[in-house]
Amino acid sequence: MTHREMRFLDYRALGPTALLALLPLMLAGCGTDSARSGPAVRDSVGIQIVENTDYRWEDGKGWHLSESPILDIGVLDGDSSYQLYDVAAALKLSDGRIAVANAGTFELRFYDAGGQFQGSAGRKGGGPGEFESLLWMLALDGDTLLTYDWENRRVSIFDPHGGFVRAFTLQYLTETGGFPTYTAPFSDGSLLVATELFGSGASAMSTGVRRNSTLYVRCDTDGAVLDTLGRFPGAESYVKTDGEQVMGGPLALGRVSQAVVSGDFFYYGSSDSYEIRRYAKHGTLDRVIRRAHSNLPVTPEDTELYIKQQIEEWGEEGLPRQALELMFADMPFPEKMPAYREFRVDAEGNLWVQEYLRPSDDRPRWTVFDPEGAMLGEIEMPPRFEMFQIGSDFVLGLWRDDLDIEHVRIYELVKGS
Repeated sequence: MTHREMRFLDYRALGPTALLALLPLMLAGCGTDSARSGPAVRDSVGIQIVENTDYRWEDGKGWHLSESPILDIGVLDGDSSYQLYDVAAALKLSDGRIAVANAGTFELRFYDAGGQFQGSAGRKGGGPGEFESLLWMLALDGDTLLTYDWENRRVSIFDPHGGFVRAFTLQYLTETGGFPTYTAPFSDGSLLVATELFGSGASAMSTGVRRNSTLYVRCDTDGAVLDTLGRFPGAESYVKTDGEQVMGGPLALGRVSQAVVSGDFFYYGSSDSYEIRRYAKHGTLDRVIRRAHSNLPVTPEDTELYIKQQIEEWGEEGLPRQALELMFADMPFPEKMPAYREFRVDAEGNLWVQEYLRPSDDRPRWTVFDPEGAMLGEIEMPPRFEMFQIGSDFVLGLWRDDLDIEHVRIYELVKGS
């Protein structure tokens, strides 16, 4: 299974649905000046509730990206060291070098601060330092790199220059029957691991919509479980049975889960409503962040374009394409879209939330919340740009051109007017 196929399956969802209906409306009537003075903050049984109704950034004084990238790695023709395929992740290291998990060639690639290729590590296989399905890469302190091989259920550790150090298997996966959809380090080096759990038995294989569970645990860097943080509602999925054939995947425009680590905490939320919860690394809830928001209604145009886009991206000539068409033919669509897509945390501890857009909207937009939960403003990304990392003055991610050629790009993050 390729990384692109795994990305189709990497649907995540979890979170609470409780809302305060009256307070946001009351605050919205206070006027722009009052809203921009800050969110409404209160305590509820030791849990801080942060209600946002407007941006803190003044008009014209928010953050934005440079018009052109300050670094671009990726070519259509030429040196194969610069031809990227199925990039799973990319990171700017502390010395300015760029590490790229190029899943299509089963290797980690390293480029200097100017984008010049320096070397690679890894290859296809099941031995030490090899990969069968490179799904993600993250960095610990000191630029130690952790990678995850989904097919081998194995985490491999590399030094900052690609030297293989050791590997371990996430043993608990065999007990839960799932696979990690998110992993990230806390400040003490322990790892938050989210695992999508799937049902079993006849009910799990019957046609219909279901919502899986997501298990969150904290592991050490040998894969041993330190804490079980809990099970939460997971992603919405759809299963279709036709005789002996079973097809399934994410529910079209369905709810998805998100989580991201920030220091000794992790943010966790469902996309049912615009609510995000912050937990300590041991699983204690300490803050709830809300934004006055109405989920977009799903229109017939949205469903038609969504199906077309999914078939073009994942369908191939023959059975796979036909299977997708059959599945979408009977799949029910929700009345409203999720509240948001993904979470990121930047180098300064700000939370970035990707807004959920209509299928016709190709310009990703992210709303930024400061470390205290106040909503700062919105930043627009280039079309077809997938963000991997946010530094204090840069944004790094994957961009695809009109020919679907992959480029790792860095844009300057400009703060203020």
